[in-house]
Parts: sequence; C-alpha cells; structure tokens
Amino acid sequence: MPWEAGYESAWVILTKLEPEEALVSWYGLRTWLEGGFKHFKRGLWGWHQSKMERASSVERLWLAMALAQLWCVSLGCQAEAEFRQNEPAASLPERHIAHRRRKRAVGQLPARRLSCVVRARLILLAMQSRSEPLAVGILRARPWPQTITAPQKQRTPSALKKKKTQKERRKRQKRRAREHARATG
Repeated sequence: MPWEAGYESAWVILTKLEPEEALVSWYGLRTWLEGGFKHFKRGLWGWHQSKMERASSVERLWLAMALAQLWCVSLGCQAEAEFRQNEPAASLPERHIAHRRRKRAVGQLPARRLSCVVRARLILLAMQSRSEPLAVGILRARPWPQTITAPQKQRTPSALKKKKTQKERRKRQKRRAREHARATG
C-alpha cells in the first residue's frame, strides 16, 4: 500500500467523513486524548475510588470533575505558554548553535515533560501551600493541526550516560592525536 513520502509507515483509518473533511493528522491526537481520559478517570481525580450508587450523585461528581479538568487544562496551557515565552533560547539569534542542534522540525513545539493538567495541579498545590489566591486559566481556541510529527522517544539515563562516555572517549582520542602530532612534528 503506498503512502505519502516522509512518513515511516502507512495508517489505515476508517471514517464516515469524506477525505476532504477528515485529516489523518487528527488520528495522531488519539494518544493525547487517551492520556487525558486516563487523567480524568483514574490518575488525578480519583473516579475509581468513588463508591457512588445514585445517578444524581454521579452526575454531580462528573460535572465537578469536568470543570476541574477544564480549569486545569486552561491553567496548565497558560503556564506552558508563559514558560515557552521566557525560555532562554527564545532570545538567542536564529543562527545560534542552540537553534542548529534542534532535533525537531522548525515550528514544532518541544515534547511535553508534563501534561497541562499535571502542570496545573502542581501549580495549584504550590499556590495553596503558599496561601496565594488560586489562579484562573485562559482557554484559547487553536486550529486543528494539519500535520503531526511522531514524538521522539525519550532517552533513558543509561543511554544518556553511554552517549556522554562516547563523547568523552572521542575527546580523549583527539587530544592524544594532537599531543602525538606535536611530539612527532
């Protein structure tokens, strides 16, 4: 089965929408959505620990959880945007080495280390512990993505250590070669 150039593998997606209406890149958001559902149902809000039996109680709890989720998404996204604006590399010239070492496509945002919801929960806990008034997030609508680039696998600490030792070994080899060239030349 052929697919467009630049993609590692083919995706077969079945939908009732016309090809012009549905973009394949939307499917790339599936893992993001599933992670959000995991946060919503188990991870952060403790739905699995509730022992409710009356439908009216469940409805109220789900409403409260939905509002809390929305609040945290908005607050976390706002905090992430502020962090990106104040990022040290943002003030560097475009030809700076920090920009040349980029592993991602131009315009692609860096990988998230924390979801917006988790980031917001941490911010709210910090504000609460410092007795500060709780923040209000801002929701900004953005267009659906036209392309999704595959996330890069995060390196394990052992792989980072291995890369560091290889780099140090190359430096030692170069230093020895320079010393040898000076001694013989």
